[in-house]
Amino acid sequence: MKICVLAERNELFGKIFSEEDFANLGKLGTVETWDGKKDIKEFAAGADIIITSWGSPKIDSALLGAAPGLKFVFHAAGSIKSCVDAEVMNKGVRVSSASGVLGRNVAVTTFGWILSSVKKIPWWSEYIKEEKDWRGDKKLLQYTEEISGVNTGVISMSIVGKNLVSLLKSVTDKIFVYDPYWSEGNISEYGGKKVESLYEIAEKCDIIALCAPLLKATEGMLDKTFFRKMKDGAVLINTARGAIIDEGALIEELGKERIFACLDVTNPEPPVPESPLRSLKNVVLSPHIAGLVNSGLGEIGKFCAAEVKRFIDGKPLLNEITPGKLDITA
Repeated sequence: MKICVLAERNELFGKIFSEEDFANLGKLGTVETWDGKKDIKEFAAGADIIITSWGSPKIDSALLGAAPGLKFVFHAAGSIKSCVDAEVMNKGVRVSSASGVLGRNVAVTTFGWILSSVKKIPWWSEYIKEEKDWRGDKKLLQYTEEISGVNTGVISMSIVGKNLVSLLKSVTDKIFVYDPYWSEGNISEYGGKKVESLYEIAEKCDIIALCAPLLKATEGMLDKTFFRKMKDGAVLINTARGAIIDEGALIEELGKERIFACLDVTNPEPPVPESPLRSLKNVVLSPHIAGLVNSGLGEIGKFCAAEVKRFIDGKPLLNEITPGKLDITA
């Protein structure tokens, strides 16, 4: 069994694959690691399994021609769309990724933002430091709530959305979900209540978490009407992708100082130096760190080694991506 790793041995590689995880892969077959210089088709010739990650070359029909026996690709990162051509999947090559591992961690980060923002903690911190006061901001105090007493909205039952709703149900029963692909019954199994309209989320919810994948259908999905319909004091949390939001419309509404936003992603990313997002007091920014960083990256390597073993042993894969899922998958 020839296992080709199409990821250069760099600092990121070392954080994803521990020596133990790499040794476990070595027990499953002959492992070769790309040096970033060798011709990719020559390197992958005869591969049975290919492992990719961030920055890896794309697995396409040309590469498949050099490795006609390729059976399985594991993407040691999130979305596979930039690294595996759909035609390769249609020819029978099975594909899995670490999107489930990443999605779970993004959900935990989003959950943390929800708990922090419902009490307006980031904004209280800034007020206390800047104004040298304590609880004197009457407007901010009016918007400071408890998670059990407000409506929380989740947009999309993606991997992130599913994990987030599961986390939320431990602290609230007021969870409203918009996802046109999910039935009311399936959403209720996770602890949420289905709404039929995206705008209903804006009108009903005090905290809104955007968890949708970036697709043609979701690009710019949160528009001027959505933001205008948001309740006074409501918070939008985006740990998905910046392009799902009409950023100009969001900035316009934020300028009225009646809603708040916590943004881990923007469009473009990072925001240009003159972007109002960098100066608006009702916005909190983080540098796209909702997923795995530093020590957490090792979870990917462990899952990779285990998923490759499941494939070789003929067991069900935990995160297989099928061609039929591509249209609704990040």
